[in-house]
Order: sequence, then C-alpha cells, then structure tokens
Amino acid sequence: MKKKNRKTSRHTLLLNKRMMDRLLLPSFVLGLLLGLIWWWSNFMDTTIIENGNNAWIAVSAFVALSFTLLAFVTRRMAYVQAYNTHLRIVTPFLRLNISYKRIRNTHPADFHQLFPANRASWAQTRFLAPFYGMTAVIVEMHSFPISPKLLRLFLPSQMFSKNAEGLVLLVPEWMKLSTDIDTYRGVWLQKQGRG
Repeated sequence: MKKKNRKTSRHTLLLNKRMMDRLLLPSFVLGLLLGLIWWWSNFMDTTIIENGNNAWIAVSAFVALSFTLLAFVTRRMAYVQAYNTHLRIVTPFLRLNISYKRIRNTHPADFHQLFPANRASWAQTRFLAPFYGMTAVIVEMHSFPISPKLLRLFLPSQMFSKNAEGLVLLVPEWMKLSTDIDTYRGVWLQKQGRG
C-alpha cells in the first residue's frame, strides 16, 4: 500500500503576488484605452486611426485585457508548501519539487539586509518597499533541481539568494513556513539515518 504524502498549509509567495498586482492596473488601463479608441473609430463620425489599423487595435485591446484577467487570476496562485518528502514551489507556469536531500539548511533573514534599498535601483526599491521590515526564509541548497537560468524565467530575481546557492522565500507567516520545513525535513533526515 502506498504511503500518503502528508503536507502542510500553502504559503503565498509575496514577491510573485506583488509582481502580478503591479501589472493589473496598467494592463487594464491600456486595454480599456485601446478598446475605447477602437470603439470611437468604428462607431463615431470622427476617425482617430486609419481604418486598416482597426483590427490591430481590437486585437491589442483584447490581449491587454486578457493579460489583466491572467494577472488577476494568478496573483494568489504562487505558493510554497512543505511535504513529508520534499518542498514544493508552485507558480502559474512552474511546479518545482525540491527534495530534502538537496537542502543544506534553512534560516531566517531580514529582507532589507538581503536587498538593501541603498544598493537597489529606484524601480527595485519601489517594488520591494512593502517587504522591508519583513523576514524571509532562506533555503540553502547543494544544487538546484533544474538549471538556475531556467528558474529565473519563472521566478523573480529577488527569490535567489546572493550569498549562497538557494532561494529566498518571502511569505506572510515566515515562522510557520520555517517550522513546517524544519519539521518535515527533520523527520525525513531521521528516516535516512542522518538525524
């Protein structure tokens, strides 16, 4: 009989949520403006754009509004969750299982010390401002399960530790996540005879 893979609660990845939240309004406004331009050109007596470009404007409006919907739906889909055999990181386009065998250790760190505002660009500082003062969980690893270059396509750059090979997990309840990982990893280590 197969053993049930026990799991803990899901912890929202705040950096991914912030990224999607920041895309919501601009994509919605752009889609609305393009839709308004298309409507005005087709149904009013004055022409804003040439008739040959109406289809492009309509498609652009549809794409921008579709992106708004995608950002709204996926804003809370990114999470991290501890299981009894691995740590799972999920984003809308990535599902990554990290075996406890790969994890060297975990520890908390002040987020503002990891990414100091005085060393960040103006745009990075604005993006990270809500998280200064928060604590993140650092998961140091022996190696990544897949290429770090490939991971960077799906995860924000601030999720990668600058001091060691590993990930920076910024969640609403860092102590609960840290406890979940330590508990399940400790049990796993004992089963492997390393505890």
